[in-house]
Amino acid sequence: MSAIGTSASYLYTAVLSAGNADDLNRAADEWLNDHIADEVVSMQLAAAGGDADTLYLLIVYKGERRVRRA
Repeated sequence: MSAIGTSASYLYTAVLSAGNADDLNRAADEWLNDHIADEVVSMQLAAAGGDADTLYLLIVYKGERRVRRA
């Protein structure tokens, strides 16, 4: 496994859900368009254990570092 070159503090997650593959595809396209500047590290598709009617897409991405001022 190769390193992704970032620390855990810069990684963010998003979970998208939909009732069917077409809706999930549209939601993923919309999310990717809204986050065009972010680098996607991984995307994992899953169905819930008890709710087989809902599909989930877990997106792990590198976000911009936030700077706090005192």
